[in-house]
Amino acid sequence: MSGYTLADGVTLKNKLGATDEDVLAELEVREVRARLLEIELGAGPTGQFDAEHLRAIHRHLFQDVYEWAGHTRDERVPLPDGTVASEPILRKPEGQPFLIGPAIPAALADIAAKLREADNLRGLPREEFAERAADVMVELNAVHPFREGNGRSQRAFIQELAREAGHTLDFSIVSRERMVQASVAAHEHGDLSMMRRLFDEISDPARVALLRESIGMLEKLEFKWNDHYVATIAPGHSVNLVFAGIAGDQFMARTQSDILFGRTSELPKPHPKRDEQFTLTLPPRAYAETSHERPLSSNEILASANDPVLRQRYLKEEQRREDQIKSAAPTPVTAERAAARGKVPGEKQAEYEKFVSDHNGDKFVRDLDDDHSREREHGRPGGKGGRGGRGR
Repeated sequence: MSGYTLADGVTLKNKLGATDEDVLAELEVREVRARLLEIELGAGPTGQFDAEHLRAIHRHLFQDVYEWAGHTRDERVPLPDGTVASEPILRKPEGQPFLIGPAIPAALADIAAKLREADNLRGLPREEFAERAADVMVELNAVHPFREGNGRSQRAFIQELAREAGHTLDFSIVSRERMVQASVAAHEHGDLSMMRRLFDEISDPARVALLRESIGMLEKLEFKWNDHYVATIAPGHSVNLVFAGIAGDQFMARTQSDILFGRTSELPKPHPKRDEQFTLTLPPRAYAETSHERPLSSNEILASANDPVLRQRYLKEEQRREDQIKSAAPTPVTAERAAARGKVPGEKQAEYEKFVSDHNGDKFVRDLDDDHSREREHGRPGGKGGRGGRGR
């Protein structure tokens, strides 16, 4: 045994007294969420975007949960129970192993050296920054330096890098399924395109605003968007779609398994009919002239304590982050969700009926649930390499 886990071989030893993996996950989310807020308020660790900076971020995030917070898995960390925690070999089930322990220090030093040579990606146009930051994310993920908490530490590290470089990255609109696909495509198949498209989207305020609005609509329908690939349609690419409907200035469509959103003004005329298949190609600057709500800046986060409007936005973003952090296990269609397809109780009834009436939202959600169930049973279509060439 690695020394990290309790006798069950699954639950990590922790400061919270949790002896069950699921209980620990819930408690961990609560503790880490508070520490993430501190980082966003500027009260977290600072550094040179090197290995020590990454370790400091991990230590800050998990200091209330694990004795080994801030230690990489190649280290031998004495624990209070007299055991020593170390796990130089780590891999996901049925996946490629992450970097072997003894190679971790040199790999992190190499990433830091490349960032230093690039002036920590300062002075780059948004698109170039997004691509290069995505590549850093992929490199960090391949190293996977910590036994637990790699994703959250990497995202906090990259977001700090973005702020220093004059950009923003909003991970709150990235579904678990999308992040998993992007990470697997890069780590297992060497395909960086999905991660680069993800970073291009979450660094673009107009696309962030559109996706936030769209996710809000799905949440009102009690649809588990975190279990699906959800994105806006990427400019400069062609994609084959099945039309779902229009809601004001945005439209919704799907592929065999993905939910995609765009602006109604980009649809061909006449507009496609419900369930009609069509091909859409957005111009390279499709979102450039659109002004929408952007992610909160650090100063706005500070101001949110006294500004009810900003505080409401911040709390919504934090809730989405919390949803992302929770278990990535498939979410079954519950009895409540099934009932919602035909009838939504209470205050949501009128809103739900309007959505169904306006653009067949119920059938759209039902079809996606059915597609998702088939994928879980029979495997995801698309073959090796994921969705690298499908223009999202």
